[in-house]
Amino acid sequence: MRITAFERDNMAKQKKKKKVDDSGRFKGLVRGMWLLTITGLLFAFAILVLVSFTKMPDSSELENPKIEHSSFIYSDDGQELGRYYRYNREWVTYDQLNQHVINALVATEDERFFSHSGIDFRSTVRAFAFLGKKGGASTITQQLAKLFFTDRASSTIKRLWQKLKEWTIAIEFEKRYTKEEIMAMYLNKFEFNYGAHGIQAAAQTYFGKNQEDLVVEEAAVLVGMLKNPSLYNPKRFLENAQNRRNVVLKQMVKNDFLTRDKYNELKTQILDNTKFKRKETYDGLAPYFRAELTKTLDDILDGGKVTKPDGGKYNIYVDGLKIYTTLDYRMQMHAEAAMKSHMQKLQDRYFRVWNDKDPWKYTGDLNDQKEKDLSLKKRKDHLNRMVRESDRYQKLRRKYLSEIISQIGKEVENSRWKDIDIIRMIKQTKNSNYIKQLKRDKVITSDQVRAYQKIMKRDDFKVLIKQWNKLQARAKKDFNRKRKMSVFAYTDSGKKTVEMSPMDSIKYHRKHMQLGSMAIEPQTGYVKTWVGGIDYNYFKFDHVNAKNQRQIGSTFKPFIYATAISNLAFSPCYKVMDKPYTIPAGDPDFELIKNWSPKNSGNKYLNEAISLKEGLRLSKNSISVWLMKQLRSAQIVKSLTSNMGIPSSRIPNSPSICLGAADLSVIEMTGAYTTFSNNGVYSKPTFIREIRDKDDRVIYRSVPEQKKALSPQYNYAMVDMLQYATEKHSYKLETEFGGKTGTTNDHRDGWFMGITPNLVVGTWVGGEDQWIRFLRIEDGQGGVMARPYFFDFMQRVEKDGKIKFDTNASFDVPEMDDLEIDCSKYEAIRLQDQEALEMTEDLDYSEDDELEEDM
Repeated sequence: MRITAFERDNMAKQKKKKKVDDSGRFKGLVRGMWLLTITGLLFAFAILVLVSFTKMPDSSELENPKIEHSSFIYSDDGQELGRYYRYNREWVTYDQLNQHVINALVATEDERFFSHSGIDFRSTVRAFAFLGKKGGASTITQQLAKLFFTDRASSTIKRLWQKLKEWTIAIEFEKRYTKEEIMAMYLNKFEFNYGAHGIQAAAQTYFGKNQEDLVVEEAAVLVGMLKNPSLYNPKRFLENAQNRRNVVLKQMVKNDFLTRDKYNELKTQILDNTKFKRKETYDGLAPYFRAELTKTLDDILDGGKVTKPDGGKYNIYVDGLKIYTTLDYRMQMHAEAAMKSHMQKLQDRYFRVWNDKDPWKYTGDLNDQKEKDLSLKKRKDHLNRMVRESDRYQKLRRKYLSEIISQIGKEVENSRWKDIDIIRMIKQTKNSNYIKQLKRDKVITSDQVRAYQKIMKRDDFKVLIKQWNKLQARAKKDFNRKRKMSVFAYTDSGKKTVEMSPMDSIKYHRKHMQLGSMAIEPQTGYVKTWVGGIDYNYFKFDHVNAKNQRQIGSTFKPFIYATAISNLAFSPCYKVMDKPYTIPAGDPDFELIKNWSPKNSGNKYLNEAISLKEGLRLSKNSISVWLMKQLRSAQIVKSLTSNMGIPSSRIPNSPSICLGAADLSVIEMTGAYTTFSNNGVYSKPTFIREIRDKDDRVIYRSVPEQKKALSPQYNYAMVDMLQYATEKHSYKLETEFGGKTGTTNDHRDGWFMGITPNLVVGTWVGGEDQWIRFLRIEDGQGGVMARPYFFDFMQRVEKDGKIKFDTNASFDVPEMDDLEIDCSKYEAIRLQDQEALEMTEDLDYSEDDELEEDM
């Protein structure tokens, strides 16, 4: 078919028109795309501007983001003893980061981290296009912004808004920090569960090592947890954690951080979580010391002695302080090991002695019925108080009493709701004069009386009584019902599982003998060891710096001898008759109301003259009383002990101090005995060398405090006597040593104060309650309860070559002039038989004394 010229022209016109239309449509599409792009950019810009005007971190917050730093406690040899933290975090710089961690993080979380400016637009487009199925869009910088400045969103809309804020903050972060600083902040800020904040704490918690020592598969586990620390927790969900680890390892292969062969080798490995250990504040060495250190730090940091550059107070839980102490790490290890070894044996002995007896009911050594009744009541009241202080009882109390107490308390002013208050009101219902008598005896105040009366007049007082009776019945039932529980035991874990009632559990734990001991370097006063009890997890009370000090027994006698030698120029060889001595009533020197005639242990006397040196070794009360009579005043002794660091107010102004009738702490006694090892100069105990802030600036440094108490000559006379007091034992040390035991009434407290040229060790052993004690002197003397610990500890120290303890050191020996200390010419004590000597030597004789003086 032929096409005419007209048709050809028409077709040409239509083709040209179509071309023009297509061109117009293309231009329109291009214009539309540009318009859409510009509109989108303007919209995005407007949104960012709008976001920037919402509540956002200011520049100071961005430049100084809030990070809570743990404070670290270091031993004298630089090892970590523990840490204080609100969040368990140890800051790690980028240079310190494990390369496996860096590689795993970049490969998995942000492949273009080192090239983008805080927002990875390529990942963002991919995330929108595939709805996050092929990976998220958040960069490491955005995730850091989220950790610092945004909370978890509760809806999709809020999450989108939050994402925009994160973008804005991320851009600002990138302006202010290097990539390395951003990565380090992120890894230090992230919480890996179980209180492990930051990569270092996580490595220690999950793998028992520092992050720098992580192998690649371990690093992959921790980096895998960044996606969801709960879901990929290797402790709870091992399979999830392994699968996530393999994803991270595969990403490392993709990004050339790991070979395919290594990946194939690692992906089938079972994750090892046997080293998992959650950080607890009482874990590690010296928990009692660290608890005491907290109080001292509070005094230093809150007392205005140390402030931040801006004048604010430091907080040990968030400010990243470094506290350098004087404690010797290895000595502390040996001290705690020696404590466990000795106390386990002593506890076994105690349980054998009391196997068929109840300490809360035993009155076999009491003769007077009234005394028995008072003693039993005291023990019962104390046991009831222990019950009421327990968490179990307090939980029941809240259940039964909180509602009625709240109801009455709102309407009755000055109402007090301790158990004793409710008990008093119930007793008043049975005895109408009961509360009046308490008021007359000044046990309660007038305000309390009025409050009691108002409460008892109320209609709902009967409800209170009813609920109280229900509480007591339920408590009695619960506390006497046996159940499985963990209790303290001398095992590797420090506990054992038993079937026991809560009441029996309280008694069981109170039956345990406790120990308080410390070692001090006498030349400086630096505390080298601190053992405040047998197990901090179960027994929180510290027995080194205890507020309720214990009677010190014959360990005080060297102070009496030192006073007599230095003030009256007695020679250690001076002879005194071992016989009873009395300080009579009305004596002008002591002004006693009654005669005071203390006895030797067992009322045994040699009735011969013995040297002061021998009197101290045998711990003869008679010789100490005789010396006290010569001194004619307790004040002169208190003057000496004051120069040895014991405040005068702590010692009674009474002659009975010559037998140890003073209550002092282990730290006071050990500090005083530094005088003997330091040539007559007292060194005040101190346990902080210096404190540095997180920027390593020194903010506090301790200054040793010393005071001369004795001349070198008189001091050495005492050293010689203390050495003589211990030389007849089977215990041996390579270094020179001396010491003094102490035992108190009814064998409640056993002491041993040991001295060497470079270390002074003070040790107390006893029960937390007065009735937790041994029944015979053979078991309950200081020579059995405390002295073995000293020798065990010292022998461990001597054998440890890493400590470099100088076993060749010797006590300073000055020119002695005319002071005779060598009593070898003195005729040996003639006792009727050797057995009598063995029974009396090394014992302390204050335990059977009846201090009849009216104080």
